[in-house]
Amino acid sequence: MNVKLEADESWHQSTDEYIDLFNLSPIPMWIFEIETYRFLLVNEAACKQYGYTQEEFACLTLKDIRPIEELDLLDQLVKICSKNKSYQIPEMVKHKKKGGEQLLVKIKSSAVTFKGKEARLVLLQDVTEEAEIQNQLEKSNSRLKLASEIAKLGYWSHDLPLNKIQWSDELYKIFEVDPSTFKLNFEEIKELYHHEDQGSFNFDFENHFGEIEVKENESRIYTPKGELKWIYERQYLINNKENKPIRLDGIALDITKRKLHEQELVDSNERFKFIAQATTEAIIDWDVKNKTVFWGEGFTTIFGYDNKTTNIHLWQNNIHADDKEKVLVDLHTYLCNRNTKTFNSEFRFIKSNSQTAYVQLRGIIIRNANGTATRVLGAMIDLTETLERLNKIEKQSKVLQEISWTQSHIVRAPLANLMGLVSLLKENSNLDQEQENLLNLIDTSAQKLDTIIREIVKKSN
Repeated sequence: MNVKLEADESWHQSTDEYIDLFNLSPIPMWIFEIETYRFLLVNEAACKQYGYTQEEFACLTLKDIRPIEELDLLDQLVKICSKNKSYQIPEMVKHKKKGGEQLLVKIKSSAVTFKGKEARLVLLQDVTEEAEIQNQLEKSNSRLKLASEIAKLGYWSHDLPLNKIQWSDELYKIFEVDPSTFKLNFEEIKELYHHEDQGSFNFDFENHFGEIEVKENESRIYTPKGELKWIYERQYLINNKENKPIRLDGIALDITKRKLHEQELVDSNERFKFIAQATTEAIIDWDVKNKTVFWGEGFTTIFGYDNKTTNIHLWQNNIHADDKEKVLVDLHTYLCNRNTKTFNSEFRFIKSNSQTAYVQLRGIIIRNANGTATRVLGAMIDLTETLERLNKIEKQSKVLQEISWTQSHIVRAPLANLMGLVSLLKENSNLDQEQENLLNLIDTSAQKLDTIIREIVKKSN
């Protein structure tokens, strides 16, 4: 009898110690009954976590702390646990706090018998913050992947001690190679580069990087289809505590379109320069935004100025003093009027030898989306010789008019007398047939001559 009492006391003492350990544990825990889902015992950490007192927990079941949409899942899990005592819930589940706030928890549980009832001891770990961080990380990675695809930006890493290379999905797309078949090693990668750009693979890290840990370069690559592409590369060398290289990270950006546009711009500028050299006009290319001016070859060949000068006021400073104000005001008006796309102006311009030239300046105004002038392209032509020829022609024309007028009157006076005499002779009825025919012939010739003189006078006027 004494032995039985001692055993009972020992069991109760051990149980009390376990319950004390249960209550004092910083890990939220509870024991619930399998049949009714009722909470049989809840520690202080769980009360603090969920916001209920132990008395309130005693009136609740597991269903009270689960969202409605997960009650069916709860029934399934409890049913499995009742059949499989060692079963562990593999996924996170949702719980509700007293205030309705939801949290994600991981559960560890084991089958127990508590006060003669089939129950389950549950240890809980709040992973809400961890799950949110993971969710944000996944979103960030998704955005990064999307941004990489949009920007055509690939990244890679080379573990130097292990000689292991890793590529991102976008890098495979840039090089247009199949990830399942392409071998990631220096030899295979090197073969994708233009032969003039393969030198970057033949380096030792100390000499290649020196004191600079980041290296940048632009390289040409060939796709398996033979298409030439340009990439911008940025390499970052990582050293260990002993300052020995251990990893090489890098990015590669597809810049093919940019390089093609740059080449088109170079070609366009070359054509523009050739045209500027070949034309008889003085070309002006004024970058309004950056305040720079390109002076065409004509400023040297036509006006005698050095077209390499950086003086942006070359044109303005040499407008004739009597014309300058009007020309500059007109130009300002053209630039400020957002609807104006072209301009035309004639004025006098002083050459480098101080001679005055009569010029015409025509051009177009390039504007941005807001209508602000950003660039002005113009061509100035020397009209001096043309105007001089026109003046000479006008003078000659005036002289010819005077000569024509004088001659027409001098010639028409005797012609009029002749025509009058013929008319008088025709009135004489004593003329024979031969004489009459002769007078008609003279009259016809006189009429034709009169018509010719009148046409000369008309054209000279």
